[in-house]
Formats: sequence, C-alpha cells, structure tokens
Amino acid sequence: MTTQPSPIIDVHAHHLPDAIIQALRLRSEAPRLLDGQSLVDCGSGLIYPLLPGLVDLDGQLARMDVQGITTRLLSVPPPGVAGLSRADSIVVARDANDELAALSENTGGRLRGLAVLPLHHPDAAADELVRAAGLGLAGAQLLSNAEGRPLDGPEYHVLFAAAAAHDVTLVIHPTLPIDRAAVDAAGLMTTLGFLFDTTACVARLVISGVYDRHPDLKLLLPHVGSMIPLLVGRFDYEFELMGIRLPFPGRPSEHLRRLYVDCVCESPAALRLAVETFGADRIMFGSDEPFWTAERAVQTLDEARLSATDVELIRSGTAQVLFGLNGTHRDNG
Repeated sequence: MTTQPSPIIDVHAHHLPDAIIQALRLRSEAPRLLDGQSLVDCGSGLIYPLLPGLVDLDGQLARMDVQGITTRLLSVPPPGVAGLSRADSIVVARDANDELAALSENTGGRLRGLAVLPLHHPDAAADELVRAAGLGLAGAQLLSNAEGRPLDGPEYHVLFAAAAAHDVTLVIHPTLPIDRAAVDAAGLMTTLGFLFDTTACVARLVISGVYDRHPDLKLLLPHVGSMIPLLVGRFDYEFELMGIRLPFPGRPSEHLRRLYVDCVCESPAALRLAVETFGADRIMFGSDEPFWTAERAVQTLDEARLSATDVELIRSGTAQVLFGLNGTHRDNG
C-alpha cells in the first residue's frame, strides 16, 4: 500500500501586489520597472524579470494543487517599498498590505500574506506592523538592511517590541547587501551577498540582545539559516577567546539556535546541518517560488534522508505551530 505524501505548507514564496507595481511604474530611476516594464530594477545591479508567477495568483493556486501545497505564505520581494519617499513608502505599504490581507479571504485561506513595511522609517514600520496584524496577515517581512542601515540600532527597538507584543513572526529576507563592492562580480550578489547580508543582520540582532529584550520574539531566517549553521561554534569560541561581554546570559549559540529557518538551499547536506543546528521543529518548507521551484525543494528534502518525524515537521508541522496554520486545509471549490 502506497502512503500518500503529507500536505505541504510553503512559508517562502513571493508576490508583487499591484500597489507596488504601480509605484515602480511611475519612477524614472531605481527602484523602477525597465524594458517595457518587464524587469524590476532594484538598483546597484539587482534586476530580475517580472515573472508571471509574481502576479498570477490563479496560476499559483493551480501549481500548488500539482505540488501538493495546501497553504502558501506570500511576501513581497525586494525592493519592497525601499527607495520611496517616507510618505510614498507608508501609503504604498498600506495599500499593498490591504491587497495581501484580501488573499486569505479570496482563496479560502490557501494564500496568506506577510506584511511589507516601510523599514527605513522605524516608527512608521512599527505602526504598519500593528495595523497589518489586525488585518490578519500571517506575519511580516523585514529586508536585511534598511537602505544600507543595520536593524540593530536603538531606533528599531520600537519595531521589535511591537512584533513581540503582537505575536508577529518576522521573516528576515535578503536585499541589496550593505557591502556591495565585495559581491559585484557576476552572480555573487544573490549567491553570496544575499546570505552574507542576512547572516550579518541576524547576528547583529542576536548579539545586541534582541531575544533578551523580547523573549517571545520570533525570527525566521530563510535559506536554512543562511551561514549561521556553519558559524555557531565559531561564535562561541571567538567571543570567549576575546572576552566579549554580551548583554545576555549564556553563549551566542544558545540564542542563535532560537531562530526559525526554512529549507530553501538546493543542498541536502546543508539541510541536514540545519536540522542538526536548529532541530526540525524550527525548520519549515520553503520554495522561493517563482524564482526557484517547490519541486526542487521537495527533491532536496527527499535527498536529505531525514527521519519521517523530521520530514513531517518540515513539510507542515513546524509552520502549523509557528503561524497557527491548518496544514490539512485544501479548498478546491
């Protein structure tokens, strides 16, 4: 008797709301649309095609049926609302989040949005996070820097306090790296620069004491935790060797292991290391659609040769707990 594979909850996929497309369409410099409005130009050489999967929700639902995905969380890819004026970024984020909030009702809960925030204005970002939580969005996405500014400064305390107080999971997604010169060779920005930037972002947050200030804060770092699984031992050894005093008790690794991660990686070995580092109860399925594919993510998960219990947690169990989602829901009506 053949066992049917369990349903999948995909916590890492992307959608461009019309509010953001319209804002980019009106601009003559990055961030903007290029080449007959078929390319998204984020600036500094980060350009990607406006893929049909970023806007075609019916097509996305049809693919989910084929892929065995019951629920998918959608976030806005870079640039989000970065590069816009304060006033425009607040209005566009608000309109985009209204669109994202409507997804759940319009799709029977199969598509859920993660809020986009005017991150370069921390006070406004905190206000919009609270508003978006009231709309029922599944969480919020933070880009890994705010137009070149790290997120661990005191001006961002209000944002993390709001997330903890309202039980909003924050997803740290890569964007244009702060150190762009180091990754300006062909292909290095997205392969190396993205992961370096998210690693630096989360490391700075953790060692600044963000979990100590907000014990209930939930952070999700995509791409199997970026470079963190490779560095947890180094953090402990170097910080002890140099006598660095941290603003919290315990070793750095104890706090870094509190991160949640997804399985986007294209490497069974990397996924196994993530399980060893964080535990499968902190790992979720992610596809990075439409840039990558859910089929490849399933293949990576299969080839990792994990226990049946760990596979079930990654496919849906962890996400059900973290985001309060029903992994068995499917609306084919």
